[in-house]
Amino acid sequence: MEHTASNVLQAVLDRHGAYCACRGACGKTHGRNGCRRPDQFGRPRLSAGPYPPHPTDRQNIAVPAADLVPWCGPCWRRALDTVREQAAAERRERLEALQEGLFADGELEGAA
Repeated sequence: MEHTASNVLQAVLDRHGAYCACRGACGKTHGRNGCRRPDQFGRPRLSAGPYPPHPTDRQNIAVPAADLVPWCGPCWRRALDTVREQAAAERRERLEALQEGLFADGELEGAA
C-alpha cells in the first residue's frame, strides 16, 4: 500500500483524535489533555509531526509514522521555533568553548 501524506495524517488522527496533541512544547500552558484549542472559524487544520519536534526538517521527516502526533499550526510553529532557538544557543556555546583557548593572552605575541 502506498503511503501518502493524507494517509499518514489520517492514521495519526485515528490514533490520537482530531485535536492538537501539544502539551506545552509550544511555550503555552495547556491542560492535561493537550492543546485542544477551538478555533474561532472551526477546528484548526492539523498536521502530523513528532512530539517534541526536532530542530531540523530532516530529523522531523525521519520520524516513523507511528511516532507522530497531531499538531495545530500555531503550536507546531512555536514549538519548532523554540527547539531551533535552543539548538542554536547550544551550537553558539560549543563554538565559544572551542574558541576560548585560541585567543588567550600571550598566545598571539610570537606570531607577529
